[in-house]
Amino acid sequence: MSAERRGNPFGWIFLGFVVGVIATFGVILFLTAGLGGYDEGSDEMRSAADDAAAEAIARGPVAAPAPSKIEAPVVAEPVTGPTPIRETPPIDSQMADDAAAAGMTSRADQPTN
Repeated sequence: MSAERRGNPFGWIFLGFVVGVIATFGVILFLTAGLGGYDEGSDEMRSAADDAAAEAIARGPVAAPAPSKIEAPVVAEPVTGPTPIRETPPIDSQMADDAAAAGMTSRADQPTN
């Protein structure tokens, strides 16, 4: 009879995890190896933004346009009329009791109707 070893499979799980991580990094390295880095003379990775920046540097600074006639800002007129009066809502005795129980003493001190 052959004896089978039944033990903790943690070693195989750990080994599989390590192999998977190394394989993942290998695939990423393999796929990005052909792209190369950004070199000053390399036109392989240049984009439209790189071309526009190089053109702007070659043109030099642009003079700001002369300011035109300055106009006074428009000021809104204040609204005239009666100011609204804010009335306190009527408080019944049940509301005053609930407010006092909740610690809202400013509402509980108001006179009830």
